[in-house]
Amino acid sequence: MSDPVVIAAGQGRQFPGPTGAPMTVKIGGSATGGAYSLIEYSHAAGAPGPPPHVHEHHEEAFRVLAGELSLDVDGRTMTLRAGEYAVVPRGAVHRPYNTGPVECRFLFITSPALDGFFAEMAALNAATGGNPSTAALRELGSRWDCVFVALPEGGADAATRMVNEPPTPSAG
Repeated sequence: MSDPVVIAAGQGRQFPGPTGAPMTVKIGGSATGGAYSLIEYSHAAGAPGPPPHVHEHHEEAFRVLAGELSLDVDGRTMTLRAGEYAVVPRGAVHRPYNTGPVECRFLFITSPALDGFFAEMAALNAATGGNPSTAALRELGSRWDCVFVALPEGGADAATRMVNEPPTPSAG
């Protein structure tokens, strides 16, 4: 039996999230045997978020801490306010973003854990100035069950602007 894991306020594994804002992995897959990860993230006011994507073998659950999170799921748009939750089932095309006038902070759970995907996405964004190629995004996604469904075509030069918002201070 392993010891309980306690993460203090302001603690956790921090790195730039897929759209540029600081991301904090509060509980990673290494602490849960890969069962899930719990991540804190934010989107700046008006931030478009990541491209639409789908996970065939993962659920994601969101809880809004502050502001409003827009969430497109299979062609439906929901607006979650502080204190509200949503679950994105496996196989649903989805995209979280912020159309509101203030920053949106939220927690999300991925099951099984996807914190390794986000760490690799941070490295890819750093290596490409936040503009990874379509091929690189597809390759990364294929290893982590994240299929981006709206990427530009156009051969080796096609790129996606992943880092689409300015970094904000981490809420921790």
